[in-house]
Amino acid sequence: MDCVGIIGYGHMGSMLVNGFLASRVLGTDEVVVASRSQESRDACAAAWPGICIAATNGELARRCRTIIVAVRPQEMREVLREIVPVMDGDEHIVSLAAGISLQDLEGLFPGSVTRVVPTVTAAVGRGTTLVCHGRQVGMNETLRVEGLFSSIGNVVLVGEEDLPAATLLASCGPGLLAAIIEELAGATARASGLPPDRALLLATEMVAATAACLQETGEAPGDLIEQVATGGGVTEVGVQGLRERLPGVFDEVFAAMLERCDTLGK
Repeated sequence: MDCVGIIGYGHMGSMLVNGFLASRVLGTDEVVVASRSQESRDACAAAWPGICIAATNGELARRCRTIIVAVRPQEMREVLREIVPVMDGDEHIVSLAAGISLQDLEGLFPGSVTRVVPTVTAAVGRGTTLVCHGRQVGMNETLRVEGLFSSIGNVVLVGEEDLPAATLLASCGPGLLAAIIEELAGATARASGLPPDRALLLATEMVAATAACLQETGEAPGDLIEQVATGGGVTEVGVQGLRERLPGVFDEVFAAMLERCDTLGK
């Protein structure tokens, strides 16, 4: 009953299994996985010999106290209706489903529930996982869940009202930044004879190095800009152009993303 169950072995579910086991915060004898896909179950068993693969979600729920549900928002209610009847009521449900509120979860399971928003960069042990606990989550449950997700990156506690906006940065952000890296590389290649693959390599390394520099020095982005953008220089021209155009672009993009957040899980 002290095992951690993970329902769903898609991209997020498999990333969590890999992260928890690779970091050794859990052993294979402490994890139970369930998936409706036989292919996914076989892949999990092959990747982690000795891990327990449950035949059904209900079997997993009977064996685990902490149950992480890593399915699409549209499937969340169906999964809970399947597992709640076989549970004792003292389990801890951890939902990764966007758009399913704590109130919705507590309406389906009257026990301890937590919402968690991981990030794809947790696959390399970096980035921030957002955590929002429900009203009935106790100290031991809090420490258990936060300890698990701390093994694959940083953990930041947020209020549910701030979760959508925080998600745009912590979870959606890697996708947005990857798109920006592509556009930087593309613009460089179009403006020069630099091959696109070389431009992409340079852009990717530049972004990684800039983030590391800001983290390690503790400087604000404006401080770094002042070091690079000398008066009347090349960088200053570029920074001015971005500051004129990007606020409107990002305001529009974030407004559209927040609107989409409101429709998830409905």
